[in-house]
Amino acid sequence: MTQIFEERERVRRLPFAFTHLDPAVRRDVVYLEATDTAQSFGILYRPAIHEPKTCVYLMHPRGEFTRHYVVPGLTARGYAVFGHNSRYLNNDTHMIHERLLFDIAAGMRYLKDQGFERIVLLGNSGGGSLLGFYQSQAGRAPGERLTHTPSGEPVNLKDELMPPGDLYIAVAAHLGEGRFMLNVLDPSVTSESDPTSYDPEWDMYNPANGYRPYPEASSYDPAWVAEYRVRQRERNRRLDSLAREWIAEQDYFRQQFRAPGYGELPDATRSLIARRRWLGRYMVIYRTLANPAYLDPAIDPSRRPLGSIFAPADPIAGNYGPGGLARIMTPAAWLSTWSGLSSQADLPDTIQHVHVPTLIVYADGDCDIFPAEQQEILDKCAAADKQLVYLPWADHYLHPVGAEGAKLADPRERIIDLIVPWMEERLGAP
Repeated sequence: MTQIFEERERVRRLPFAFTHLDPAVRRDVVYLEATDTAQSFGILYRPAIHEPKTCVYLMHPRGEFTRHYVVPGLTARGYAVFGHNSRYLNNDTHMIHERLLFDIAAGMRYLKDQGFERIVLLGNSGGGSLLGFYQSQAGRAPGERLTHTPSGEPVNLKDELMPPGDLYIAVAAHLGEGRFMLNVLDPSVTSESDPTSYDPEWDMYNPANGYRPYPEASSYDPAWVAEYRVRQRERNRRLDSLAREWIAEQDYFRQQFRAPGYGELPDATRSLIARRRWLGRYMVIYRTLANPAYLDPAIDPSRRPLGSIFAPADPIAGNYGPGGLARIMTPAAWLSTWSGLSSQADLPDTIQHVHVPTLIVYADGDCDIFPAEQQEILDKCAAADKQLVYLPWADHYLHPVGAEGAKLADPRERIIDLIVPWMEERLGAP
């Protein structure tokens, strides 16, 4: 525990980016309404000296991005930055990823109305797959855009004005929240209604399978890991089936309520139907932090330390403890956001429709994102101009990793030195 405390103190003492933000940088608080009437807000940062023609756009599905660490560095280099928070800020219980595209479109239209000629989509962490999803739809003819969510809810993207980005940058970006979940679902769960249930044969925390208590590294047999991945998909499939069953149940009672003979039914039956048409069930999903790569550094090797950003030590604490990813979800939100088999925001799929110049930046000390995933994004990207760059000795939040990382410039400074020349080569001065 002493080691954990010391690491927390080290990170706490690192300079927070916004303490270095030039006080002269102009800040406009922006409130937006999407075409489906949902509200969102953001902050537009403008350099103090001139009016740039290029703006860097940021959004995360649920994270607070109005104070993102790239703002001070980019504004100091002459760029405007719009940190835009989504309608689902800090709450993904009913997050429909397709609806997030309406928020982004509202932000992009606002920037165009402000006179910006060029917009760079900078997708960080979960924002990488989100902005890739947006760009893949914005670049299509309106009639070719998505018309429904995975749960069957209609979405009218064909009539949406969706200005595309001019460049796409992914920084420490995973493959999508669904694909991320697919790697962390605990396949040893035998009953979704019992969070303690488990099959020892497929428990990554079972010493018989290669587990060693943190901080000792575990060692899992590659054949076991391969079957483990198959069983993670099976659990995802079971959760999808449950979600669709509950959606169908509510649809059934809605249809019964609208049926011609509804008024002739007995009072008790009509009352039951009237109530059940409104009943929205919630999925309670336990044990969502069980990726063997967290504890076995031989799996997709990188400079990452053991563990996960979602647990301060052994991920078993995050797997069984309070909170956790996708813990409480509506069935529709599970299918749209966290299902690795149903979500339409899967970056390896959507990036096949991204044709603008693309830069992928991988922080090679990231505990939760892995080299093979970044290579998959690069390989599937449709852009003729695309590049994958490693940011050495940096973690997911672009803090330095280990003694080697401490010798280098702050990764949050290095990322600015990396992306600004890349943008200028393609767009010219800000």
